Amino acid sequence: MSSNRVYPTRFKGVDVTSVSTDAYSQFGSQMSLNHDKHEGCRNCCPRRCVLITCVILLILGAMAAALACAIIFGIPPKQPITRLCKTTSGTNGFLCDDRKTCLTSTRMCNGKVDCSNGEDESNLYCGDLPHSLPKYLVFMCGNQRSWTYLDEKCDGKNDCGDCSDESGCSRDLLSWLQCGSISDMNRES
Repeated sequence: MSSNRVYPTRFKGVDVTSVSTDAYSQFGSQMSLNHDKHEGCRNCCPRRCVLITCVILLILGAMAAALACAIIFGIPPKQPITRLCKTTSGTNGFLCDDRKTCLTSTRMCNGKVDCSNGEDESNLYCGDLPHSLPKYLVFMCGNQRSWTYLDEKCDGKNDCGDCSDESGCSRDLLSWLQCGSISDMNRES
């Protein structure tokens, strides 16, 4: 009679746990190991699975600890880039990405790259003039349809066509009168 090494044929269909102690003594510890290996551990995890699970839990624990530290000690929120700066003439200007170059408003969207990264000519700022420019660089004229750059306000020239960019300036009376005469000449033509 041939026998299977894992499941001896004489115990086929019989519960191994009900085998007499003579059977255990005949097959020795091999019978009990085979029984444990194939019957009792079919649904349990092998050691490698337990090790992988422990490593994953350790990594997740480290990530949770790092997140907790970040929350407790605080990660500063990303600050929006402030582009406002003062030019050498004292007017509001546009600060380039290098955080050193401050451009006058008239150097924005003029077709010439003045910032090292070209942000002064980017579509973000030049896509929908004057609405895409920062408000501190734009002067809306009295008629609200025209606009000019802020550093062209009070420069002695009628950039708006209605002299609204020259009104309220601390310039002398002569520049105001010149603007008025230019405005009158524009109305006559």
